[in-house]
Amino acid sequence: MERLVRYFTEGLENKPVASSVGVEVETSFVFVDSEGCRRPITVIQSQELLERFCRLRGWEATKHKGGLVTEISDGANRMSYELGRQNIELSTVPDISGFVAVSRAKRLVDDLAFAGSFSDDKSSCMLENQGPIVNTDEDLLIIPDERDAVWLELDGRPALELLARTSAVQFTISVPAKSVIECLNKLGEKIGSFLKDYPQEEYWRRYLKESKANYHPMRYGGPLFFNSIEDYCQKLIMHDAVVGPRLVPYDQVKDLDISLYLRSIWWYFRLRRYGNTLCIEVRPLPRRDSRKFQEQFDFVRSVLL
Repeated sequence: MERLVRYFTEGLENKPVASSVGVEVETSFVFVDSEGCRRPITVIQSQELLERFCRLRGWEATKHKGGLVTEISDGANRMSYELGRQNIELSTVPDISGFVAVSRAKRLVDDLAFAGSFSDDKSSCMLENQGPIVNTDEDLLIIPDERDAVWLELDGRPALELLARTSAVQFTISVPAKSVIECLNKLGEKIGSFLKDYPQEEYWRRYLKESKANYHPMRYGGPLFFNSIEDYCQKLIMHDAVVGPRLVPYDQVKDLDISLYLRSIWWYFRLRRYGNTLCIEVRPLPRRDSRKFQEQFDFVRSVLL
């Protein structure tokens, strides 16, 4: 546990709240079939969507797998598949201004939507899904990289496919190291406000229950209040590390990749470190209309200040 405590405490700058803000936005796309029904776009359509966006914005394909483009980027921001063939995740480069970071994310996802809808042929139009859940009986899962293949073997396809139907917004916000626990607890106090509009909650709970991995029940959501950074780390190491397609107790893992370990524990509000900056990743936010991004960020920021 001492290594985790050092990871979260040593060599950090006490930067003000929200002096660095990163944004992640997942967007699902649908098309209207010949019977007038909305259906999730196919793999072929999602490849066309990424290609159209590259032509529109001058981005380039940066990752491939099995003949598919799996990531595009402008050298700083990037887009990639997020489990679902119809679900494209934007990850923006952090900015010192929350307003600029959120505005950039909005502009890029709006451009992606424009790229999808811009066509003279209605059958080739791809539209943003209305809401954070894609309601369908189709299997949407796509495995674009080795990390996702590990989860597929660990969880089983039926459980992991549940998460392919969800789209979210996440903010990664810098916090002063000296007040990180206070910030986490402030967010924890407001969990009711977050979950009031978070349809993904049901899917995450089902995923945890239906996965064949037999996760600890607190691996998703997690505790909401902490006494200290040591208390945070103590609660963290209750959860096994993912080593290949199996779970291994934390204290039995040699050469633990801390960053990957943290990403595999899906607490509502989780600590992340980037260089000498300590951040909180705020996760329980639904993907709504892009015009709501600023409102969502302002709410999170108001809780932290």
